[in-house]
Amino acid sequence: MTSPILRVSSSSSRLGAEEAFVYLARSMELKRRGVDVVSFGIGQPDFQPPPHIIAYAKEAMDAGFNGYGPSLGMPELREAVAEFLNEKYRLDIRPDEVAITAGAKAAVFIGMLALLEPGDEVIIPDPSYPLYESVANFIGARVKFFRLHKGNNYKIKFEDIERLVADKTRMVVINYPENPVGSTMDRRDVESLVELAYERKFVVLSDEIYDHFVYEGHHHSTLQTDYWRDVVYYVNGFSKTFGMTGWRLGYVVANRELVSKLSVIANNMYSCPVTFAQIAAAKALRDGLEWFKPILEQYRRRRDLIYSKLLSIKGVEVVKPEGAFYIFPDFSKVIRAKGMKNERELADRLLEERGVVVLPGTAFPKEAGAGHLRFSFAVREEDIEKGVQRIRSWIEG
Repeated sequence: MTSPILRVSSSSSRLGAEEAFVYLARSMELKRRGVDVVSFGIGQPDFQPPPHIIAYAKEAMDAGFNGYGPSLGMPELREAVAEFLNEKYRLDIRPDEVAITAGAKAAVFIGMLALLEPGDEVIIPDPSYPLYESVANFIGARVKFFRLHKGNNYKIKFEDIERLVADKTRMVVINYPENPVGSTMDRRDVESLVELAYERKFVVLSDEIYDHFVYEGHHHSTLQTDYWRDVVYYVNGFSKTFGMTGWRLGYVVANRELVSKLSVIANNMYSCPVTFAQIAAAKALRDGLEWFKPILEQYRRRRDLIYSKLLSIKGVEVVKPEGAFYIFPDFSKVIRAKGMKNERELADRLLEERGVVVLPGTAFPKEAGAGHLRFSFAVREEDIEKGVQRIRSWIEG
C-alpha cells in the first residue's frame, strides 16, 4: 500500500512514460522466459560506435578525464560541434553558441524549462516523439497539435502550422527526419516556418537528431536559415548517428545569451555531461563520418526491405519513409477484420502470441496514430524477414 505521505506531486504526474521502454521491459521478460523475440520496438541503432571512438574514451579515462566538468560541456567538444556544423552547413557558429547536454532528451527538457511559462501555447506534430508533449504538460504549457497526413507522406507542412499560430503561441516543435513516421521537411517549409517565427515572435525547437539518416535528397537544417539566432533552439546528439545511446551526449545550438542561461538549469539537473565521453566525441567529430556511409546504405536496404514486406500484407497500408529508421504502417483494416479494439490490442497480441515487439501508434502521442504501429528497422535483415513473416502468418491464420 502506498503511503499517503509519499504522494506524488501534480506536476510530476503530468509527465508521461516513453512506451518504447515499457515494451522493452516486457520483451526482456519474455526473453528471460526463453521466448524467441524479434523487436522492432525501441529506436536504438544496432551498431556499436566505431573502435577508434571507443579507444578515444579509454584514452580519455586513462588521461584523467573522470571528474566533473563545466555544466555547458567541455570546451573541446563545444568547439568541435561548432566546427563540424560550420563545415557541414557553411555557417559561422561560435563555441559559446553551443551547449553539451546529458543526451538530446535533456537538451529538449532544459530548453522548454528555460523558454516556456505556464499557459504558453506549444504547437507539436501528431504523431511525434512523446517527450515534447510530456515536458510541455509538466511545465503547464498548453499543447496544440497539428496532424500529419498519410496523403502527403506525413510531411510537416508550413501551412498546417501557420493556421494554428496565435498570440499566445510561444513555441513550435519540429522533428525531422521525424519519429515515428520517417518523413523529412522540404526546404521551403523549413525556411517559411523560421521566417514566420521571426515575424510572430515565437521559438522553433528543432530536433534534428536523425539528420544523417536521410535516404532521398538532403537534410536542410533550421541553422541554414537567416533568423536562426533570433528564433531557433536546435537539438542534436550522438545517440543515433554515432551509435552512442548509452553515452548520453546531446547538444544545443542557440543564441549565446540563451545558451549562457541554460548553464544554471543544467547545473541543477545533472551537474555536467560525462567528461571522458565528451573528449572522445570531440575527436570523433574531427575524424569525420566516412565510416558511416556503409551503415547508411545498410539502413537504406533495411528500409526498402521492410517497406516491401509490409506492403505485401493484405490490409496493411504503408508510406515509404524518407529518413530516420522508423516506418508507420496503418493496420486499421486488419484490426477491424480481426475484431480487435484498437492498435494497442494488436501490439499486445503480436508480442504475447508471436514474440514480435512493435509500438502502438497512439504512443506518439495522440489520435493520429490510431490504427497504426511503429516499427524500428534498426535490426538485421534476417530479423525483418522473420518478424514480418510472423505478423503475416498471424494475420492470415
